[in-house]
Amino acid sequence: MSRELTKKIQEIMSAEMGHIGVFIVSKQCRDLGVDPEDIEPEDLNDLAKALGKVMLTFGGSEKARKVEREIKKLAN
Repeated sequence: MSRELTKKIQEIMSAEMGHIGVFIVSKQCRDLGVDPEDIEPEDLNDLAKALGKVMLTFGGSEKARKVEREIKKLAN
């Protein structure tokens, strides 16, 4: 399950940020103390917020909210 979460989060970020999306996921995971190759469901809320903040800078508030929502949905 955790590798599946990693792949889905990378896909969400790659769709928004292109090839650097995977790097952004890895960086934010490391900053949060999360193994980027083994993201667990309990990591999703903090990771969604962190990636939302990144997207606020690169894509504006609408993209930030979209990314945050999509990642939080993965917890279900």
